Formats: sequence, structure tokens, C-alpha cells
Amino acid sequence: MTSRRSLTRAAYCDASLPADLAEALWECPEELMAGAAPLQVKDLRHVACLEWASQKYVLKRYTDTTWRHAAKHSLQRSRAWKTWTISRRLADAGVATPRPVACIENCWGPLRRDSFLMYPYVEGETLRSHLVNESDAAQARGIWRQLRELWQQLRQLRVSLFDSQTRNFILCPAGRLWVIDLDKARFHWSQYFTARYQRRAWMQLLHSVDSAVRHRGM
Repeated sequence: MTSRRSLTRAAYCDASLPADLAEALWECPEELMAGAAPLQVKDLRHVACLEWASQKYVLKRYTDTTWRHAAKHSLQRSRAWKTWTISRRLADAGVATPRPVACIENCWGPLRRDSFLMYPYVEGETLRSHLVNESDAAQARGIWRQLRELWQQLRQLRVSLFDSQTRNFILCPAGRLWVIDLDKARFHWSQYFTARYQRRAWMQLLHSVDSAVRHRGM
């Protein structure tokens, strides 16, 4: 990993990232975001797909749109940094999640901050889309097996997902299930709290699965 700093910006890039892309992220990540294909636009987070040298990446921009959000995040590391840290740790431990390749933090003062996160794009369809459109029993059993294995991995690592909606999982063409959104994932100091929050995440996932299946029947 390489890092670079100025008075208003900090950048962390994986060694696998092309040098010209790392330089473009350092110079003006806003321009890269503007030129990428949008995937999701929310008040606090913009998500886009960027293609560079025949490689696809997901580029996220986290912004503080209110004084309250800005004040809260001025006391903490950026959301991009938190997701960068937990995602790389889980990917290195064998969890099926894209390993981030870049994190950019901008700061122009104590109450003005935004940040960027980049990771490889995972080809496939969301688990929700698959459940709405498919009904293959053998594949369904494989999905449930992978979800149970994922929860076991996360428990061993003392991590829970706080947003386990089916739209945050990607089923790739080879049949592997990836978790793609760890913005709200959290480490826990004890197995007790890990198990407690994992149960909550599992119930959220079941509710999301049920919603997708019911939608298929409409």
C-alpha cells in the first residue's frame, strides 16, 4: 500500500492500482466521479462504475450534507476510511467481498469533509434480483449454504453487518455470492455482542429474502 498527504487530502492506494489511475484519484477524484456511470445517488453517498484500462471499479463518494453530519464526522475518521479498513481485513481473511484499492479523504476544515472509496466491480446480479426472477432449487440451496458460511466467518472475525439487505449481495455468473456493501459493518470486542448483532442482521436478511420472494409471486 502507498500513501500520500497534503494539507487538504490524504490518499491510500493498493499496489495493484494502475499508477495513472492512482495519480488521477490524487489530483481530482471529483472529476473521475463525474465521468463515471452512476449506479446510486443518495444525499450522503454517490456510487458509480468507472472503467479504466479495461478494468471496472466501483467508486463511492461520501459527503456531509448537513451541519450535524459534518460535526459528527469531524471527530472521527471518514466513512471511506472505515469501510476501507474493514473491507480489506475481511477480504484478507477469505471473506467473499471486493478488496478496496483506493481511499481518498478530503478535509478543508473541521466541518467540511468528503471521502472516496474504490474497489473492483463484481459482475453479476443482486441477490434480490435473483430471488425475484429465479426459482432453481439447487441454486437456492447453494446460496443458503454460502450465507451460513459467511455468517460463520463473520462470527469468527467478530464482525456483524448492519445492512444485510439482499441488494447488498451479488451472485456472480460462477455462482459465488459476494457481499458488496460494508459501509455499516462493525467490529465487536466480544463474541457476546457479535452474536447479538449477528442475530439481528440475520433476521433483517430473512425479512429481505421474504420480501423478494413475495415480490416474485405478484
